[in-house]
Amino acid sequence: MPHRKPDAVAALPFGAICLLAALILFPGGCSKKDSPPTERTIAKSQPAAYRPFLNSDLIEGRKVFEEKHCSQCHSIFERERKIGPKLQSSRFYGSFLDIFSSLWNHAPAMAVYMRQEVLDRPQFSTAELNQLVSFLYMLPYLSQPGDPRKGENLLEEKACFQCHSLGYKGERGGIRLDTLSAHQSQVVLLTRMWNHGPVMLTEMAKTGTPIPRFSGDEFADLFAALTKEGREQKRIFLGVGDVDNGRALFSGKGCVKCHSILGKGGKEAPDLGHAISRSNVTALTTRMWNHAAEMREKFREKKLEWPRFSDTDMNDLIVYLFSLQYDDGPGDPVLRRRGVGAPA
Repeated sequence: MPHRKPDAVAALPFGAICLLAALILFPGGCSKKDSPPTERTIAKSQPAAYRPFLNSDLIEGRKVFEEKHCSQCHSIFERERKIGPKLQSSRFYGSFLDIFSSLWNHAPAMAVYMRQEVLDRPQFSTAELNQLVSFLYMLPYLSQPGDPRKGENLLEEKACFQCHSLGYKGERGGIRLDTLSAHQSQVVLLTRMWNHGPVMLTEMAKTGTPIPRFSGDEFADLFAALTKEGREQKRIFLGVGDVDNGRALFSGKGCVKCHSILGKGGKEAPDLGHAISRSNVTALTTRMWNHAAEMREKFREKKLEWPRFSDTDMNDLIVYLFSLQYDDGPGDPVLRRRGVGAPA
């Protein structure tokens, strides 16, 4: 996915970028007697190896958003219109440097308004700014809720009722889909389908039933239909997932043997660092399931064991795949000095 990165900061380490943001975007933390930051003092402010890291905990980022009073001007999930642009969960705001660029470009207009309204400028530590950028990056990960009516039609169209039951509908001898009604994440549906995949795909091949494939928001619609009757029950939440554990699972479950991440890993399957972009939970779960039949054939050819996941493991793997667009590659200062790729 192409990214437009700010010229002056593309080659700086993450710690220096965060310090620059705190000082330039939100000044006021230094007294008049303090000397302005230099390249040397900025370099010493953080360890050289400090790199951007995605904190997938939306609660921590939302706390920073509220504590720094960003919500006074910007709305996210609220419907009311506020002074600043609405931060939409349906929009992908890009990588770390893309989001940083947006904050940088927004700073002058924000400063003018704050002076007019006599508002205090927010002060950010490096950790707080990382939490805020992570929060903005994670917003589109939250998919829009599905339509249960469309989902019920999908259950009929995809021949799910030939083997499964939901309420009073479907085949009683198969796995009951009602067991999913208490869950809040469609990742659980993917986990059940994935773990049951080898058996299900074999049975469908025997009966000549087409393997169900999904597109758009269909996976979310299907999950909405399965959980429609569970509104009054105790709900089971998974949260967003853990990126570090997902990265470990990607290797531990053998995904890396076939798939690579930005050139590192197997070459038999698509490079997920390039193939996955601007995705949300629904898009990622859809792509994984649609890939299952082809992957099953590869596993049978190589006599490999089908990887099975717990609900939390799949949740961590999905958020790890989403995180792949967060980290920017290093810039090239030589090309920038020559003017290559500079804005017209």
